Amino acid sequence: MKMTIQRAALLKPLQIISGVVERRQTLPILANVLVTVSDDKLSLTATDLEIELIGTATLEQAAESGSITVAARKLLDICRALPEEAVLQFTSEGDHLALRSGKSRFMLTTLPVDEFPSIEKVSFTTEFVLSQAKLKNLLGKIHFAMGQQDVRHYLNGALIDINNGTMKCIATDGHRLAYSSMNDDTLKDAKTQVILPRKSVLELMRLLDTNNENNVTICLGENHFRVISTDFIFTSKLIHAQYPDYTKLIPRNVENTAIASREALKQALARASILSNEKFRGVLLYIDQDRLRIVANNPEQEEAEELIHLDYKGNGVEMGFNVAYLLDVISAIASEHVRWSFSDANGGVLFEAHEKDDSLYVVMPMLV
Repeated sequence: MKMTIQRAALLKPLQIISGVVERRQTLPILANVLVTVSDDKLSLTATDLEIELIGTATLEQAAESGSITVAARKLLDICRALPEEAVLQFTSEGDHLALRSGKSRFMLTTLPVDEFPSIEKVSFTTEFVLSQAKLKNLLGKIHFAMGQQDVRHYLNGALIDINNGTMKCIATDGHRLAYSSMNDDTLKDAKTQVILPRKSVLELMRLLDTNNENNVTICLGENHFRVISTDFIFTSKLIHAQYPDYTKLIPRNVENTAIASREALKQALARASILSNEKFRGVLLYIDQDRLRIVANNPEQEEAEELIHLDYKGNGVEMGFNVAYLLDVISAIASEHVRWSFSDANGGVLFEAHEKDDSLYVVMPMLV
């Protein structure tokens, strides 16, 4: 293998695949990137056995085809450290890769290409296109509610439910639930339900661009989920389990509704959280007509109190919450006012945008 490439052209795909490279790998080969050259095409592949990510680049001149694996982090660090206008020359020399740029020279150890694991050939039953912005917006509204190392492994990810031209994303860790949906004509023939693992969701959040309206191709199969863009091919294994009926977690026939300024509520909670218990993060909310009082305290007998205006006409209610959960929800709601609904102090509280939106959130109260 032999090629010449501009630093900027190599740096972009290297940064794309870097999030998948295992830092504490069980297999040495997982710390490597598979570099494949074919004529004027370069592809870089990284995997952690659950996710495979391929970044591509076009070479300005035809190269000597071939494949090699080399330490991904070292290659990325070298590329970052070189001058912006640097030109890099790669040559495979036995079990080493020689990298030359100007007066710099690096010799990197390689591992056999046949040891590099690749996701087996997969077939997909559902395929459609969607803009990067729409997909990231959908995942961005629910990703924070996924479980983390929960023994109920199906909670450590997000449910993607596609039916009747609607794509729904749901995440819950048992203490809170996030739901978001969107309609798109490209989904009218699609019908499937899969659970995407937590790491895959977070990796997609890193790769996708909210400001990019270019379409990506989304492929869904029995075992795999794939996103194809002009810059990368992302493939992930799926979680095989039955996701709980999330509709049962959404409060119905709620009796009390309160409306507050989203920004005022967010800032008040953020200030009160400073003196909340560092372990349990609990805050008390006292809801009365036209007023919300937020109280936080900690074992050092310190206390914070915040008062904000509230549009509420029901009876006085006292509820305790994990303040981090409330801040996550309020940050995800994109409207000037937040509407929250509840039946009593012991049941789940439904949070929504006061203006029309296709997202909703449920937070369970806690003892404070």
